[in-house]
Amino acid sequence: MQVTGHITGARPPAGVPRVDVSERGYVVEEVVLAGEATAYASPDGVRPGADGRWQLEPVGVGDYVTRLLVVRPADRARHNGTVLLNWQNVSAGAEMAAPSSGELYDGGFAWVGVSAQEVGVYGFPMGMDTRFGMDGPRPLKDADRERYAALLHPGDRGSFSIFHDAARAVGPARDTAVDALGGLDVARVVAVGASQSAMRLVAYANGLHAIDPVVDGFVLGVWEGAAPRYEEGPMPFGTRTRVRDDVTAPMIVVNSEFEAGPIANAGVVDTDTFRVWEVAGAAHAPSPIRHDDGGWTANPLTLAPLHDAALRAIQRWLVDGLAPEHQPRLRVEPGRPAHIPRDELGNAFGGIRLPELAAPLREYRGASFGTGRPPLAGSSRAFPPETVRRLYASQAAYTAQWDAAVDALVARGVLRPDDAGTMKARVPDLAEA
Repeated sequence: MQVTGHITGARPPAGVPRVDVSERGYVVEEVVLAGEATAYASPDGVRPGADGRWQLEPVGVGDYVTRLLVVRPADRARHNGTVLLNWQNVSAGAEMAAPSSGELYDGGFAWVGVSAQEVGVYGFPMGMDTRFGMDGPRPLKDADRERYAALLHPGDRGSFSIFHDAARAVGPARDTAVDALGGLDVARVVAVGASQSAMRLVAYANGLHAIDPVVDGFVLGVWEGAAPRYEEGPMPFGTRTRVRDDVTAPMIVVNSEFEAGPIANAGVVDTDTFRVWEVAGAAHAPSPIRHDDGGWTANPLTLAPLHDAALRAIQRWLVDGLAPEHQPRLRVEPGRPAHIPRDELGNAFGGIRLPELAAPLREYRGASFGTGRPPLAGSSRAFPPETVRRLYASQAAYTAQWDAAVDALVARGVLRPDDAGTMKARVPDLAEA
């Protein structure tokens, strides 16, 4: 495995942040990572167990040439010593863009996006492209044929090995022909990823990481208590699993209400090195409310502020040894499927409660089954005016309840103090509810 040089071209790299990061004191670069990927499989084709104690055996090798998208502080003194190694999400048939704001920049992290999967390079296999659609960002080979002409991917069975190589290439002991991080003094690597990428990182933790740990921690988003087998293809449903209990690298999972049932069924619980943050009412893939006619519409609750808090928490955990508090879990009645009971207003019990749930004006669903909306997007609907009048005596009382909920999130460590003002400023006007 070697970082062989920087990638250049007439156009910027695919997936760059959507803002000029130089204003934040950061630079964006792109380098080539090349080597030989090893494909793994479960011995004798045995399905991995739900306890996460997976066994692997090598079944083949293949050459690869991929890219690392690097977003790093321009001034080495600004770096906090941690690299966030992102498993690039390819659920839409192309890689998602790098973050444009948040704790990455505020905290002085470096961020490296790993093009680990075949779909990110070539796009969906024939047939899947029709099923999933082709609008939006393009796979690398299509986005810039000249810039990415040299990229070569042996298939997703090698994706875990490629990510493992990337961790070595940016870690404290890196020894490559070209330094992907421009001379930053790296002390630790944290693997990050959401949704399908989170499932793949759990498979990575249960397999390769357990054999040869080269990352120091994990922060996962919207993980559904499942992970793909190493021999599965680009869009697997995965097998129900927990993170194996002998993984000592700290891990924080930031989940919406959508994932609460699946991870309850998988038996996922907090441990000394594992934390789950479940956000009541939130959806796997939220969207703004653009039209509200009083019926079921979009669910706008975002997990972004909690993900930023999780990055700050993992840094503190790794550097100072201070583990974050255990957080309340959502109330779930296990079953196939699991059931989330609801209060008299239609909202879930327990979990981390954003002010929209602590001082609700709407009913929020993390999954939108039965509402006519896409399941991952969740749904919400406004309370009738008479319910709002019954719940809140005045705007002042309502604002006090909202602000207290924000302060509680900060006190529990799931919201950065930096974000409290912004969250308080968006308190709704009861006259418009």
